Amino acid sequence: MISRTDPNFDVINAMVGEFTQAMGFTGTPDVERIFTSHLLPLERQVLRVTLGDKIYALKLDFTSDVTERLAKEFEGLAKLSAHFQTYDKLGTATPIYLSKSGTFFVMNFLDFRTAGERLKESQQVQTTRQVYRRAGLWLTAMHEFKPQKRSQFYGKWMPIEIDARIEDGQTRARAQDVARMRDILADQIDAVQMMKDTRVWSHGDFHSENMMLGPGMTYAFDLTEAHMKLAIYDIVDFLKVDIYRDGTGEMIDRSGIIASHREMFFRGYKHSVQPELFDVAMRGRLLIDWASITQQAYLENRGGQRKQFARLKERLDIAFGS
Repeated sequence: MISRTDPNFDVINAMVGEFTQAMGFTGTPDVERIFTSHLLPLERQVLRVTLGDKIYALKLDFTSDVTERLAKEFEGLAKLSAHFQTYDKLGTATPIYLSKSGTFFVMNFLDFRTAGERLKESQQVQTTRQVYRRAGLWLTAMHEFKPQKRSQFYGKWMPIEIDARIEDGQTRARAQDVARMRDILADQIDAVQMMKDTRVWSHGDFHSENMMLGPGMTYAFDLTEAHMKLAIYDIVDFLKVDIYRDGTGEMIDRSGIIASHREMFFRGYKHSVQPELFDVAMRGRLLIDWASITQQAYLENRGGQRKQFARLKERLDIAFGS
């Protein structure tokens, strides 16, 4: 239950009450907060609401009565959910109720292991390959939601972001190591800058914890950031989880991930992507993630940052030829 000492208890209680009444439930709901964003705590919270034997996810945003963010997301999720019904064994969360104020909406609760959990906990080859293939299949369907376009690749933002990490002075990595790789990356970006590639309606945050694998079904959720952009960015967001897989030097390809895992993903993913653009974008993402691990986070080992730091360094040394 939400504690009565919670500063937003009364508002949250009213939200749950509105939903409970709308569903015609007369018992006492069980409510648990399962997510609060550290960066945007008032805008990004998720509650698990249990009404008898049915479980729901209630997504709330205290500012959405003004921004209309959740109303727009609810409408988009309804359309996307209908889109996925035309695909076999692929799906999204199903929107169920939008509040009168627009400050919360409710969807069915997906309770399966995430792709990230499977990949981090198991080194079984067959399991791993199927996770990558199923991710590719789901993303294929997502990228067919709206008509595709061709747009130019602009990668100059990556060295700029890496420079910001160096200038901040908080990164655990040695500044000279980051700068050396950054310079190589900048040259590689120059070689592909403005090359055209597939632009699609993207998930926007397609990392491995936003995909769940149920029996015979693959789901993805949290579509708050969905918008049009190059397909490679969704692909890179998912495949960066590959750093948690054991792989020796000869197994790692030019992008910094295990070649066989990349192959399995693209067995599922069917849309055209320029390999050279993917390589650059993947290296850039891994380098940004490595440079983003601060000395403080490393010392505190928040979320296994030490292991992540070491794994990223191993992959980057291969990708950038150290």
